[in-house]
Amino acid sequence: MIRKICLALAILCGLLSFSTARADDAVKSTENTTIHLYHNGKDKVLAEFIMQPDWHISWSNPGDVGQPTEVTAVNSAVEVTDQSIPVARTIYDVMHEYLYENTAYYALQVDNLDKAEITFSFVECNDVCKPESLTFKMAEIAASPSLQWLELQQRAEATFPQKITLTSPRSENRLQLDVDAHTPLYFAPTQKDIIDEMSIETEPNADGISVKWQSDKPQQLKQALIITPDKAYLADIEYKNTLTDTLLYMIILAFIGGIILNAMPCVFPILSLKIFTLLKKPQNGITPYKNALFYTLGVLLSFLVLAMIMLWLKTEGNNIGWGFQLQSAWFVGIMAAVFLLLFLFMADILHFPNFAGNTVHRLSGFNEFTTGFFAVLIASPCAGPFMGAAIGYAFMRTNTEVLAIFTALALGYALPYALIEMFPQALHQILPKPGAWMQKIKIILSIPILLTAVWLGSIWYTQVQTDTYAADTTELDWQPFDAEKIAELNEQGRNIFVDFTADWCLTCQFNERFILKSQNFKDFVKENDVALFVADLTEHQEDFGIALSSYGRDAIPLYVYYHEGNYRILPLFFRVNSLKQ
Repeated sequence: MIRKICLALAILCGLLSFSTARADDAVKSTENTTIHLYHNGKDKVLAEFIMQPDWHISWSNPGDVGQPTEVTAVNSAVEVTDQSIPVARTIYDVMHEYLYENTAYYALQVDNLDKAEITFSFVECNDVCKPESLTFKMAEIAASPSLQWLELQQRAEATFPQKITLTSPRSENRLQLDVDAHTPLYFAPTQKDIIDEMSIETEPNADGISVKWQSDKPQQLKQALIITPDKAYLADIEYKNTLTDTLLYMIILAFIGGIILNAMPCVFPILSLKIFTLLKKPQNGITPYKNALFYTLGVLLSFLVLAMIMLWLKTEGNNIGWGFQLQSAWFVGIMAAVFLLLFLFMADILHFPNFAGNTVHRLSGFNEFTTGFFAVLIASPCAGPFMGAAIGYAFMRTNTEVLAIFTALALGYALPYALIEMFPQALHQILPKPGAWMQKIKIILSIPILLTAVWLGSIWYTQVQTDTYAADTTELDWQPFDAEKIAELNEQGRNIFVDFTADWCLTCQFNERFILKSQNFKDFVKENDVALFVADLTEHQEDFGIALSSYGRDAIPLYVYYHEGNYRILPLFFRVNSLKQ
C-alpha cells in the first residue's frame, strides 16, 4: 500500500515538474524586460511585454531615435496583426519618439506553429540603451485554455488601436480625418524612413483635419497610426484616382495651358515672326487650312522632339526640366545666330540666292512649319498657368502619358494662330490693301527679331562666364538656393521666399521687374523678416533641378513661400498682398 502511494506521488511530482518546465518555456526575461508568450494551439500567438519601471522599448517605428521592435521566425511565417498603442512624445520640441512603457501586447499570426521558433529583437532603454533578443520554441509551450485565452485576448485588444481605411489622392499624399478640427493628434507612419516625418503637416478645415506629408522614396506610405487624446486609429491608406489624377483632366489642363502660353511674355520675341508670316501672300495657291495645318505640325513636332529628348535625358539620370535647351550655351549661341540671320533677311540686308528662294517658294507650307517649330523652341521655356502642373504630372507617369500631355500642350499652343490662318478674312478686314506699307511694316517687324538675337546673345555671354550667379543689386538680400539652410530656417518658423528663375525665362524677368522689385514686395520682405533665396537655372544645376522636382514642378518660374513651418506654391503672377493671408 505504501509502495503504491509513493509511486502515485512520484508520478504527480513528475507531472507538476513537466508543467512547470512548460510554463517556464513560455516566459523569458532580460534584465529589464519580460515576455510572456501565449497561443491558442492553432495559429494565434499573444506576446505580453512587461518592462521594469523607468525602462522602455520602441514601437515598430521608433521615431527619430531608437530601434524598432522586430518579430522574426524560423521554420514558419509570422505576421504582426496588432500591437498596443505606443506612447508618443516629443523631445526638444522637434524630435518624435514612439515607445512602450510598463506593459505592451503584440498579436501574431503564425503558420506551422509546432515547428516555429519566434525571436523578439528590441532595445531596452533608460539612461542607457541595450539591444536584446529573446527566442521561443513554440513546440515547448502549451496552448492556453479557452477561458484564459479569451481573457488574454480581451486584455490585449483593449490596448490595440481601432482599424480604419483612409483614401489619399494618387497624385499627392493627403488624408482627410473626420475629427474635431481642434483635436490635437499624432500622425505616425508604422515604418521608419518611408516618409519625411518632419514634412508632416496637419491643417484644420471645415470637414475636420487634413494631414499632408512629403516623400522622396519611390514607395508610398501604406499604414499610419493616428493618436488623439481619446482614441487611436491604425489607418490602412489606399491611393485612388480623383478627378485631378486622371490623364484626361491633365490633358485638358495642358491644352488650356498651351492656349494661355500665347499670351505669356516668353512669346513676345516670336510674335513679329508670326505676324510677318500672316502678312505674306499665299504661296502656290495654298489654302488657309493647309497653312494652319503646317504651322500646327511645326509646333507639334517641336514639342514632341523636346519631350522625347527630356525623357531620354531623365532615363540617363539627368535632372532637367522644361526649357532645358536654353541651359545650353551651344543651343543659345546657335539660336542667336539664327535670329540674327532672320533679321538680316527680313530687313532685306541679306537675300536668298535665286535658286534657294525658288526652292523655298516651291515648298508648300515651309514658312508656316518653321514659324511653328521656332515658336516653341524660343517662346515656350517658361511655364504658363496650368502648364507647370501638367508637365510636372507628365514626368511622373509613363512615356505614353508624357507624349499625350505634350501633344495637348502643342495643340493648345497652336490653336489661336491656326484659327487666324484658317480664317484670314477677319485679319484682312482690319488691314489696308496690300501696298508700300507692307514693306515698311516688314522693317518694323524685323526689329523685335533683332532684339531677340541680342537677348539670346546676352544670355549666351552670361552662360560662358565661370560664375552665372549674380547677386541682386537692390537693397534686398537674395541668397543662392541652399536646401539645408532653408530647412533649418523653416524649422525655426522663419518666413522664406524661394524664386526659381533663369535669364532665358522672359516671364521670370517680367515678374522680377514688376513684382519682386516692386516697393510693395520690398516692404513686405522687411516688415515680415523674409529670408530670400534664388535658384538660378540659366545653366544646368543638378541640385536646383532636384529641388524644382521636389515641389512637383518641371518648369519655371516657380515661387514658393514658407510661413509658420509650412510652404505653398504661389500662382504664376501672384499678388504680394496674398502672402499676408
